[in-house]
Amino acid sequence: MDQGHDMAQLMTIDDCWNRIGVWSRQQSTCPELQQVIHCRNCRKYAAAGRNVLKRPVPADYAAEWTERFSAQKERRETDINSALVFRLGDEWLALANRHINEITPIRTIHSLPHRTNELVKGLVNIRGELKICVSLGALLQLERARESYVVDHEIHERMIHITKDDHSFVFPVSEIHGVLNYDDNSLKATPATIAKSRQTFTSGVLPWNDRHVGVVDVELMFFALAKGLQ
Repeated sequence: MDQGHDMAQLMTIDDCWNRIGVWSRQQSTCPELQQVIHCRNCRKYAAAGRNVLKRPVPADYAAEWTERFSAQKERRETDINSALVFRLGDEWLALANRHINEITPIRTIHSLPHRTNELVKGLVNIRGELKICVSLGALLQLERARESYVVDHEIHERMIHITKDDHSFVFPVSEIHGVLNYDDNSLKATPATIAKSRQTFTSGVLPWNDRHVGVVDVELMFFALAKGLQ
């Protein structure tokens, strides 16, 4: 039997389950049902399924789905970024959501003896576990707020618990806005007017509510925090 005949045979499938089987619009008349009870248990139904998988894929079908998956991947690559927007002093910053473990009200910070490092503030209790509390403002060398933040709602300071690999830190913030979704094209280069310390730890800025939000470079931030503990 030649290849063309094999292909023709694969393309022709006897759907007896629709004609005389359980999915027939008329009364089921297949004698095999007395033994197998349901078409799913029949060898002919199983063989037809195997033949369907062996059928050649049309060229236009493959091209169409290749294009669809390619386009979907491209959209995901530019539309999967989400970050938590918060304020430290006068600066608005954003940190990738995947590293945010928890947001809590301000908690008591227990100072560490013989520690004079401005970066490490002490320890805080998060769900029964002591976590290292750090000052992100000290890391970025931010000044205290100079603007007045009088709004139509009460502003609450918060603490953010972040994790990455084996590192875990907590830091206080002046205010939390919420989650901001953005694509890669929205991320702009950090202006030269921003202080050098912020440029180092910022991968770019995002326009938001007539402001510029600095997106924190997570890799550099965790590296610097871990190094500050030494």
